[in-house]
Amino acid sequence: MHITNTPEYQLSVPQHLAISELLQECFPQYPSGRTHFRQLPQFRILATNDEGTLMGHIAVEHRMVNNAGQLLRVFGLADVCVSSNDRGKGLGASMLAYLIALAQNTGIDALLLIAHEPEFYLKNDFLAVENDCKWLFIQGDQTLGVLNRKIGGLMVKMLNGETWRAGQLDLLGHIF
Repeated sequence: MHITNTPEYQLSVPQHLAISELLQECFPQYPSGRTHFRQLPQFRILATNDEGTLMGHIAVEHRMVNNAGQLLRVFGLADVCVSSNDRGKGLGASMLAYLIALAQNTGIDALLLIAHEPEFYLKNDFLAVENDCKWLFIQGDQTLGVLNRKIGGLMVKMLNGETWRAGQLDLLGHIF
């Protein structure tokens, strides 16, 4: 198995096709033929086997957020998935460990994500949090405004030794 960090702009057409197919397999409601739900990520963590077949994927946004007055450099995770043939082998945890090492080596303060099934992330030391949130609302490839409300399934892993704050979380952009 090989885990790589690939900038979005460097993905080849065959890689985009493989990502799209994996996203459709793992998330049947995902827009057909697309490799992003709302906006392109900055980079992707890709896990492939020795033959180059895509086994797992994490889309990653790199940005600032405002956590109750505390500015944090974060990696926002989206579309975390592992092929059905490769689940239960520790691949998801390996991809997270790779991303955490990258984040720690580059001064990222926290990892953020929205989980519909939080058990995997709780096992990997993420915390479930319930902040009021503010974000740019994008739907159907259009910006519709700014929303203010809680986001169900919000999870964080602090990496800088600070404590996550209660209060408003301003994502300073769209939702991951």
